[in-house]
Amino acid sequence: MRRKQSIFSGIAATAAVVALLGLATSAQASFSAADVYRNASPSVVVIYGFDSSKSGASGTGSLVRADGMVLTNNHVVMNPKTKKPYSSIRVFFKPARITGDVAIDLRESYPVRVVARDEALDLALIQVQGGPGNIPVMPLGDSEQVDVGSSVAAIGHPGGGGLWTLTTGTISSRRRDGDRDIFQTDAAINPGNSGGPLLDSSAHLIGVNTFVRRVNTQGLPLEGLNYSLRSSFVRQWLGQNGVRVAYTQPVHQEGRPAAPQTSPEPPMAAPEARPAEPAPTPAPVEPEPQPAPVQPQPRTQPAPSAPTQPGPDAPRAFKGPNGEEMYGVPQRDFSLMGAAAEVYQESFENANKAFDSLDAEFD
Repeated sequence: MRRKQSIFSGIAATAAVVALLGLATSAQASFSAADVYRNASPSVVVIYGFDSSKSGASGTGSLVRADGMVLTNNHVVMNPKTKKPYSSIRVFFKPARITGDVAIDLRESYPVRVVARDEALDLALIQVQGGPGNIPVMPLGDSEQVDVGSSVAAIGHPGGGGLWTLTTGTISSRRRDGDRDIFQTDAAINPGNSGGPLLDSSAHLIGVNTFVRRVNTQGLPLEGLNYSLRSSFVRQWLGQNGVRVAYTQPVHQEGRPAAPQTSPEPPMAAPEARPAEPAPTPAPVEPEPQPAPVQPQPRTQPAPSAPTQPGPDAPRAFKGPNGEEMYGVPQRDFSLMGAAAEVYQESFENANKAFDSLDAEFD
């Protein structure tokens, strides 16, 4: 009897281990970097801010409302010398196809107005003026349902990586940083990622990538310590500024997430706020006369064609300048600030043309 009990116990233990391994494998398989990139990247923008002295900043933002509201970092839109927003801020939306040529991929820009910002929290909300109306909105996920060890992805425009590049990793920790609730993640975040989204497996924004610690208090170099403001905290700040956004409810007990909704009021306590037509009925169509029946002719079977290979501008996995695992279209010599200089020059020339046109009207 004892031997049978021992055998049954061993079988039960083995089954439990297999079940746990199966759950772990299923959880890992549910995270697809390619799916996250496909679903989220159209909602990610490039942001350039600059003034008449040609000084400026660049970064990433997430479209969080259909009326053009974009969430980003304050330091992307604020001139650090004047502590005011840059006099000119431009936004670029992701083209249907990334070519790797900045002049093509960043062809059309849109002006914005600053709606709200907070220097201490490093958050800003800007609204695109006259932008395209067919861009999907990125809903906020519930960061309080995200556990340490959960798989995440970041999308941004890192130097040496290129435009709309994705990196992946896990949540390393969750903690407070002064007045801010943050995630620490080992997903590679580099200059150019600032203000971009940290995403869960459903391509929902669970964090705003905000700063990267490169050295500790003793000046020793650090690697892999990247930080994001948690979406629950961000949602509070948006609510305090009178902005409602789409968000996803926590997972129900039966395991199915609720559909995105609009937040009427933030449910959590938050840090002190700072100022900061129907389709026309188609006309009836006269039926066309039917042609006389044609006797079927024998058809030859076409020769099988070779499988289509992805072009050089198709998103794919590659290594970043520091060995980071990235996904997108690589641009090894890409510099976001270098591209910003070209954007400034184009805006400057367009402004001069506008003034010349006005002068001609009054001559």
